[in-house]
Amino acid sequence: MSFVVIFVITIVLLFATAYFTKRRFGVLGLALTAGGMLSSIWVGDLTPIIERAGVILIAPPLKSVVAATLILLPAVILLFSGPVYRDPFHRIVGAVAFAMLATALLLEPLGSALVIEGPGKQVYEFFVHYKVLIITVSLILAIFDVLMTKTPRHASPKH
Repeated sequence: MSFVVIFVITIVLLFATAYFTKRRFGVLGLALTAGGMLSSIWVGDLTPIIERAGVILIAPPLKSVVAATLILLPAVILLFSGPVYRDPFHRIVGAVAFAMLATALLLEPLGSALVIEGPGKQVYEFFVHYKVLIITVSLILAIFDVLMTKTPRHASPKH
């Protein structure tokens, strides 16, 4: 399967997941970033442990699967609870931001798991070139979204 097709399917699935769960991008974006940090720290140590446990993958490489799992796992956990969007426009913007940030963080595992050639190589190189910008803008949006999240106010107990 072409890299472009897999890339588009990945973006669409990430968008749909964030859109239909209605979760706010701020929390999910920060969770994706935490997952990216966890992946960069632990993928080298966890992959051999998983191999010794009997999990062997050739295509895609186990290291890529472990990295992608570590990146997405914190956000997937938070998809089941937390603040939500009420307005469909905000849901769309949040889902686009989630899909773009997740895709930017998944570029390395996707790139090492797939053979990239032809038009797919151009798409991949375009996203690699703008990866830092995508991540930076997404994190700024995530922090702004967290700041805009209204927390429920509990009535103070009367004396």
